[in-house]
Amino acid sequence: MLLNSHCTETDMRVLISWPSQVTFDATKVGNFHFVAELIRSYPDLIWEVDDKNRSIIHIAVLRRRSSIFTLIYELGSIKDFIATFEDEEGNNILHCASKLSPSYRLDLISGAALQMTHELVWFEEVKKIMMPSQIEKKNSNGKTPHELFTEEHEELMKNAEKWTKSTANNCMLISTLVATGVYITTFCIPGGNNKNTGTPNYLQKPTFLIFAISNATALISSSASILIFLSILISSYAKDEYFKSLPFMLLFGLIAQFISITSMMIAFSACFFITYYHGKMWVPNFISVLAFLPIPLFTFLLFPLWSDIIYSSYFCMSLFRPNKHVL
Repeated sequence: MLLNSHCTETDMRVLISWPSQVTFDATKVGNFHFVAELIRSYPDLIWEVDDKNRSIIHIAVLRRRSSIFTLIYELGSIKDFIATFEDEEGNNILHCASKLSPSYRLDLISGAALQMTHELVWFEEVKKIMMPSQIEKKNSNGKTPHELFTEEHEELMKNAEKWTKSTANNCMLISTLVATGVYITTFCIPGGNNKNTGTPNYLQKPTFLIFAISNATALISSSASILIFLSILISSYAKDEYFKSLPFMLLFGLIAQFISITSMMIAFSACFFITYYHGKMWVPNFISVLAFLPIPLFTFLLFPLWSDIIYSSYFCMSLFRPNKHVL
């Protein structure tokens, strides 16, 4: 609407640069379409800097506005020049990515470890557009982007390690209890064994087959879950581990744990059907229904964690997907 008015280009530039600097204000709040329209109509705006000598790309990185940052991929060789811009403190764009995200952006992701993953994704993505000489360039305080990142994220790194250990410990405890229960059940055959042959009395019954398969599945999946969470606990908590594998390891561990609990409940129900086969059938039916109540309860209680991990993983993969030639 603004760009279709009768303002001349000079009037437009005055409006944009004084007094509110509309372009930078729109970048700060993440108004992608407005910024893209301005730059498409007035390409020279990409060279504009604010009172601290920062371009809109600097602001987009500082405020973690990924959609606006991806516009740099449409600038061709111009992006190599913009990547060399330094603010009044000697910070280039990678220094901006090294600074901690604003709290209102981090709060969108729960869990310090997933927040750390998000920060590392930003740093690695901005690093891709930097020339080698700029990656280790020091600012006016004598700090390289890597050094600044470590300093800015020191507290978040500690919280991430604490959150990860606490989550892995709690989940591993649950998986250990499930594995112990189903392991004991393996040697307590429902219905007993034939005294002459030693084979289970109800070996030919379909419910016994269901019991055997679900019990084995519960033991295998709970063991896999224990190993996954154990690997998280004994990791070195290096930055690359958060960036590459942590969300997926947590997700796979929780999926394995969900399978083990579900299989355990199926094995329990099948065992009840075998044991009370000659009694009143409403008893095993009723118990089987009750046995499955922990499954939706478990899903409901862990759904926030699951959704955060899935969102974080997908979000990290699609965060910097280039736009379809909007400029």
